[in-house]
Amino acid sequence: MCTMKLTVLGNNGPFPAAGGACSGYLIEENGKKLLVDCGNGVLSNLLKFADFFELDAVILSHLHSDHMSDMMILRYAIQIYNKKRETGKILDVYAPSEPAEEYARLDIKDAYNLKTIMPDLELSFGNLKVSFCEMKHPVKSFAMSFSNGDKRFVYSGDTSWNQSIIEFAKSADLLMLDAGLISRDKTDENVPHLTARECGIVARESGAKRLILTHFLPDYDVNLLLCEAKENFENVDVSRLLETYEV
Repeated sequence: MCTMKLTVLGNNGPFPAAGGACSGYLIEENGKKLLVDCGNGVLSNLLKFADFFELDAVILSHLHSDHMSDMMILRYAIQIYNKKRETGKILDVYAPSEPAEEYARLDIKDAYNLKTIMPDLELSFGNLKVSFCEMKHPVKSFAMSFSNGDKRFVYSGDTSWNQSIIEFAKSADLLMLDAGLISRDKTDENVPHLTARECGIVARESGAKRLILTHFLPDYDVNLLLCEAKENFENVDVSRLLETYEV
């Protein structure tokens, strides 16, 4: 079985650190390449690892700008590439249908073949199977599971605390969670992100083997995030920009 790889193209939210980028991740398995989220700065970082025309698809967890703004730039790259080379490359893009105005912005016929993510959607890219679970966020947002029959990687997208992510992440080999908050900054139960402490609880309760924290505010000390997560789960790391992890 081929190794599944995760490369971090952006890990800040909802805005980037100096020299950083917002959410974006490259998944590779047996020659297949999926771009998961495409926030600002992600396209530039993607090109350090793969050309955009090598992508099999883009999958967007939700349509907040820090997860999809570079789609408006990627469209230019595809359009210009097609005009110069007369290739007609149209990229499959999967996204939630809400907010409707943001979904409509992605409906760019000469660049994207736009398809709606539904909770029961299942995708196949060679050996790689992708499934979805709706999360708790101010807009429709989906966690994703990537499995090649041997290993499984689960990504939460953006979410606040909910039981569904624990069930969806059961026994994941690698679990990457939205650690958008330090616990002291959780003002009420309706905040739109997990705390690092909650990420550790999700990893423990789901029986995940490894945990990676992502989606940090630029001014957070990631060591504090790690300490919080380790209160409940020891095998944890923070996502590191431009680093590749084997699942």
